[in-house]
Amino acid sequence: MLPSFRKILRSTKGQSLIEIMLIAPLMMALTFGAIEVGSVISTYLTMSHTTREGANLASRGTPPVQALAAIVAAAAPTLSTGNQAQWRIIYSRIIPDPLNQPAAEPYNFIVDTAFDGQLSAATGTLSKASKLGTPGTPVTQAILPGIQNVKLQKFHVIEVFFDYAPSIITYVGKGINTDLYERTIFTDVNGS
Repeated sequence: MLPSFRKILRSTKGQSLIEIMLIAPLMMALTFGAIEVGSVISTYLTMSHTTREGANLASRGTPPVQALAAIVAAAAPTLSTGNQAQWRIIYSRIIPDPLNQPAAEPYNFIVDTAFDGQLSAATGTLSKASKLGTPGTPVTQAILPGIQNVKLQKFHVIEVFFDYAPSIITYVGKGINTDLYERTIFTDVNGS
């Protein structure tokens, strides 16, 4: 009887099953984490592309309402009518301050107060305000570094805010900043 007991203790039949059971949760966590990180990167790249294309369209003379509609359509499914509470796009036009233009640098700029100077209608319902400020607000060097040395130029700015919600419930979704923000500024090439 003693030799058969030793034989059972030295048996390796089931060792693989135990190893799989110990490693499987770790492998699943790594897989879901990789999927979640890939989703965050994809969302951020979509936002970056959206801001560049929107500012490019606006700088070339496309009316801001049409430019915003075009970039929202191109950014689907990340930005869509089904998830409008997660995102917001704001278009702003930066112009030289007509009341305070010195002859020397730094030049003063403001957010345009015209109808299309700042627009976010029908572009998401996330409650975020432009980081540039409201129309009529001076644009400081801290907000948009580099524009103060450009004389009498207009700029088009697209800002995209996105409240990222993890698609898979994982530990990774809790460890990342879910408030994504991207902004692109283009010089007015159309002369409008």
